[in-house]
Amino acid sequence: MATNELAAGEAERFRAFERGRHDMLTASYDDFFTPVTMQAVAPLLAAAGVKQGAALLEVACGTAAVAAAAQAQGAKASATDLSPNMVALGKKRHPGIDIRAADVEHQPYPDGAFDAVVCSFGFGHFPYPERAAAECTRVLKRGGRFALAWWAPPDKMRFQGLFREAIGEIGAKPPPEVPANNGMLRFTDAGELRRLLEGAGLQDVRIEEIAATHRVADVETLWRGGLGSFAVTGSAVLAQDTATQARIREAFARRAAAYRTADGLTIPFAFRVASGRKP
Repeated sequence: MATNELAAGEAERFRAFERGRHDMLTASYDDFFTPVTMQAVAPLLAAAGVKQGAALLEVACGTAAVAAAAQAQGAKASATDLSPNMVALGKKRHPGIDIRAADVEHQPYPDGAFDAVVCSFGFGHFPYPERAAAECTRVLKRGGRFALAWWAPPDKMRFQGLFREAIGEIGAKPPPEVPANNGMLRFTDAGELRRLLEGAGLQDVRIEEIAATHRVADVETLWRGGLGSFAVTGSAVLAQDTATQARIREAFARRAAAYRTADGLTIPFAFRVASGRKP
């Protein structure tokens, strides 16, 4: 068993938590946070070497924005997600893409079915990331590339950083369904990303860090948007009593004020795209 693996019961609680939270957050996540994650689409597809006619799979697809972009470039795209509500919205948005509900560790496709596999900001949410990487490699053809995006540390990824620092200041704890050794912060370490891909048997591993910004109207929009988008971080706020939530909100607003501009708030964030080739 890998050092970072969760115990079976803990893993299943975390999986159920992730499915339930993303089912609940589908619409609000798509409205607020998909425009942020979309900035990873072009680098992901480039890292995966997606070409016209290529068969591509997007895992943990949410509403399948990356798969849709690949299909627009001439690829034949498929997608899977753990959340039935995310899958339903993805099908509504992109009726020409085969989108299925599936756990990332058990993809409904044969060995070597795809020229490229991509995952946009999913790996920190998986109870068994090593198994997930192995499954992504299994369905990849020899010579194909797997590419994933995950966030840089919170001091660079300020959407998460603002919430985490405010939660830490007040001392609020996450709900018991969220294991302490989840991968949210683990994969902000570039070395962990490299070990994950190399451990799955991939070669020619490359890691690129990308910085960007996103404008938000005001602190209230950022607060509500984050609570409606971040399954793990938002739950740490919403699990508290009303008074504690208010204290977190005050600490959050104080930090967010540093990013105020004439047009609202300009929030900096950064992410990494890691990729490898199946020999």
